[in-house]
Amino acid sequence: MAPGDTARLYHALTSYTVDTDWDAPWSDPRMVQGFVANDVATFPPPCKRYADGLPAVELPRSWPPGRTPTTAILAGRDADAAGVLDVEALAHLLHLSMGVVREAVRRDGRHYRLRATGSAGGLFPYEAYVAARGVPRLPDGVHWFDPLGHRLVRVGPAPDGGATTLVLTGIPWRTGWRYTERGYRHLYWDVGAILAQ
Repeated sequence: MAPGDTARLYHALTSYTVDTDWDAPWSDPRMVQGFVANDVATFPPPCKRYADGLPAVELPRSWPPGRTPTTAILAGRDADAAGVLDVEALAHLLHLSMGVVREAVRRDGRHYRLRATGSAGGLFPYEAYVAARGVPRLPDGVHWFDPLGHRLVRVGPAPDGGATTLVLTGIPWRTGWRYTERGYRHLYWDVGAILAQ
């Protein structure tokens, strides 16, 4: 295999227009064979699931309105000092970036949980974790954001360091179900939309 062939194959498989100068057979062993996209029987779940009984913190579903007009924030004229990260601020951030804002039921009975940020095909191929340190009313630890239950589930011990960190991970199958290899690109675009939100 010539140097760069793997990158060229990835580009060819994930582009809307396949490069005509790429002549690798579609039976290349690095590709999944016999895959059927959009197979309802293999429809991916909307989010991860962790074992029942793990400690969880229910997040508030309402918060006080902001004091600064959005236009002032966008223009860089927000003179307020940075606030303290607490459970209410965290709930607000998680809900407005990746929380479930509406549910739709298709004719075939499948449920779609629509989130605050758009996603290719409505598949939302990401998960969020909060590595919490020193957040009032939230025990230190690694917490998974449960978008369906609007809560934080503790899944790991307290991280090193002194800052609370938001970690986003991707689930390639959740977007690959529809977009096959191109799903990798959609995964990164969707996480970029969350960060922008």
